[in-house]
Amino acid sequence: MRLTYYLGNLLEIIITGFIAVTLAVVPREYFKARMALFFGDQTPAKVGRVSLNPFVHLDPIGTVAFIFLNFGWSRPVPVRPWNLKGRRKTLLFVSLLGPIVGVLCFLVYGILARSIENKHSYIFETLFKAAKFSLTYALFSLFPIPPLDGSRILGALLPEHYTEWYLKYEVYGVLFLLALLVLWIIPLVMSPFVNFIDKLTLLVTG
Repeated sequence: MRLTYYLGNLLEIIITGFIAVTLAVVPREYFKARMALFFGDQTPAKVGRVSLNPFVHLDPIGTVAFIFLNFGWSRPVPVRPWNLKGRRKTLLFVSLLGPIVGVLCFLVYGILARSIENKHSYIFETLFKAAKFSLTYALFSLFPIPPLDGSRILGALLPEHYTEWYLKYEVYGVLFLLALLVLWIIPLVMSPFVNFIDKLTLLVTG
């Protein structure tokens, strides 16, 4: 009986968590890809990222981290600054768009969760997690670690002859994130932020 309870609870955590990650990740990555395309970079379209299909945006390890550690990451939208109109200024805008959309999603999902009377329902739990993940990712993505948005923001602010050099090492960023995760450095750094965001989400969702 106890094993059945734990398995059922684990299944609930995985299902609500996965849907919440999808709700948190897809809007921000879709709008970033759409905006990069609007400003002249065809790369996101060529690799199929101008899409609402969650499986082109979700990173497997980042998704698992979201579900069980309450923070994580998605697959970065490939953006080539030299293809953009306005180049570095536009790259800065596209990179900031991710955290901005994350904050907006936090507010939308939080308000929707607040309107649900049954605070023990799966719908409430999913929206609560979606709100929390959206805000957590908005904050986490500002870290200047490739391929997070913060690295591109920093790259856009660097002198122009350093920008391409800095961004080309983006491919190694995921390995660096994994190393920080395995060494338990990121969870230690993120723990106070996650706790604060959890309390803030509780306040917003009522």
